[in-house]
Amino acid sequence: MTASGSGGIDRRSATWLGIAGVLLLALGGRTGVAALSPLATEIELDVSLNGLWLGLLGTIPPLAYAVAGLYTPRLTRLLGLEGVAIAVVVVTTLAHLARGLAPSYAGLFTATVALMLGVGSLNVILPGLVKLYAPAHIGRVTALYSTAMAISTALPAGVGWWLADGFGWRIALGSWAAISIVAALPWLVLTPFIRRRAARDRALLGELPAVPKLGALRHSPTALSITLIFAASGLSAYSVFALLPPVLIDQAGATPAEAAIALTLFSIMGLPMSLTIPLLAVRPKWPSRLVVLAAVSSVSGYLGLVIAPAAAPLVWTVLAALGTLTFSMSLALIGARTKTPQMATDVSGFVNTVGYLFAGIGPIVTGFLHEVTGVWEPSLLLLAGLTALVLP
Repeated sequence: MTASGSGGIDRRSATWLGIAGVLLLALGGRTGVAALSPLATEIELDVSLNGLWLGLLGTIPPLAYAVAGLYTPRLTRLLGLEGVAIAVVVVTTLAHLARGLAPSYAGLFTATVALMLGVGSLNVILPGLVKLYAPAHIGRVTALYSTAMAISTALPAGVGWWLADGFGWRIALGSWAAISIVAALPWLVLTPFIRRRAARDRALLGELPAVPKLGALRHSPTALSITLIFAASGLSAYSVFALLPPVLIDQAGATPAEAAIALTLFSIMGLPMSLTIPLLAVRPKWPSRLVVLAAVSSVSGYLGLVIAPAAAPLVWTVLAALGTLTFSMSLALIGARTKTPQMATDVSGFVNTVGYLFAGIGPIVTGFLHEVTGVWEPSLLLLAGLTALVLP
């Protein structure tokens, strides 16, 4: 760890507590995103939640993440990285509980906005926290926390349904606050250590330039490169989640069950990539190799769905999933290519804002093309072309 101090906690203990805090934050980070849709039928018995309203809830995450990228770097200058982490825990805990107690769609919508803004701030600070507490192990810790995020995305589909079946959908939605509460514990234990370090950090921040404006970072080759690969992975992932089932049903003659299996395979691919890609991304010469692998895989997968969708739909799905490996890669590069935790947070804010705007636009554009043309080929070719842009 780069910072030192006492306050009853030695440097080694503080490092492990900080890493534990990062992993717990990541483990609770995406539960709210995936918790709603599996319970939609149950929720609709009490709260109006037809396809349109459910779709509106689905647009919140990428937009909220993009907005959070604008203000979170400034918050970290005010509260510190750990202060923002505790604020995120408070906001997400209350938002999870509010979703479980929501009496109407308006309450559910408002609580979801608050929850996603909290998660958006979490996305921004995680690379900075890794840079602060594990600067010599950025690849390893990033691999662990991105895997924890992948688990938190998959967990609600099974556990949430089981909770709803036994205790009702309100308990199922609100219970995810428990992970947020547990995630606060390492940061609360670290409070004496953080206070002893605060004076020195304030002096250091006073010497740093002001938080770069969004437009200023467009002149940074590092920020632009990371943003490009992050945006490409986000656009591809969000688009595939939206269009893969109907593409396989319409183009490959798959049944809804087979399309669901393919989408599950696409999701599961995130786990091995999260574990391995950050470790490779921080090694010399590997980033460019990984970018080429991602681009070639994406283009091959999308072209396969255009040219011979029924020939090997699961192969095309795996190739499309490999194209999103640049997501965990970009998380590792934010920490590895910046000098200080605050700089990592500033770049992370820029990357999240621009990247998630593109991610949110992807499903809208591909869906619009399908509405206009009546076929999926133009949407798939567009995705192939856009993902090819990351080639060095």
